[in-house]
Amino acid sequence: MKKTIFALLRPIAMIGCLIPLASYATAYSPANFGNAVETLKKSVTLPSSFGEGVKTVAVYCQADVMTTGNINQVTCYENSPLVSMQAITESALQSATFNPASVDGNNVPVRMQFRVVYSLNNSQAPITLLANLGTLQAQYGADYVAPQERLDQGSWYVQYSTETRGTGKPFFADAKLTRVMATVEVNGGVESVSTIEAALRKQGEANDIQAALKKSQFIPGFVANKPTAMHYIAVVNYKK
Repeated sequence: MKKTIFALLRPIAMIGCLIPLASYATAYSPANFGNAVETLKKSVTLPSSFGEGVKTVAVYCQADVMTTGNINQVTCYENSPLVSMQAITESALQSATFNPASVDGNNVPVRMQFRVVYSLNNSQAPITLLANLGTLQAQYGADYVAPQERLDQGSWYVQYSTETRGTGKPFFADAKLTRVMATVEVNGGVESVSTIEAALRKQGEANDIQAALKKSQFIPGFVANKPTAMHYIAVVNYKK
């Protein structure tokens, strides 16, 4: 009888040993701001006023964060404020050191989108950094982390790095825009893509962006420190 029980338990024990392997999930950690707030505080002097009745100004930024945490390039944009903070924000962030993103403990380079919020309201901090552009704030709150595209896996915007391909430039500007939306899953892959708008009848380029996005890999979005499937919008502007 004992031999029979042991014979039944042995395969169950073996299955139990296999469960951790079968349930293994990749550990993602998004890039975050490192010493960026301190760098901005040292470099940026807030004006006495942003304009009548204006207490806060948001600058929207996109930066390539390397495995060292250094910023390879940063581009910022703002919606026509009375007092512009865009240029000084870009300049200050270039000397900041972020905390790099990682996959299973190994640092990876990413393209990160975020907001720099300046405030003259005594009820909040003068400078706040948010790891998103705010497009999903109504759904996830102000502190969600937007998906970050991995630069070690190729990228949808690589065609815009030379003059031989697309004529646009990545990120927002006061120009015509093409916007393509992707759904980034919790495993960092892209589930679906769709074109929101194609500027200047550039549907062909929008189709190219869709195809590239399908092959891109991301650090997934995070809500309350938990990987969460969410939308990512690839933007190209055309100033000419």
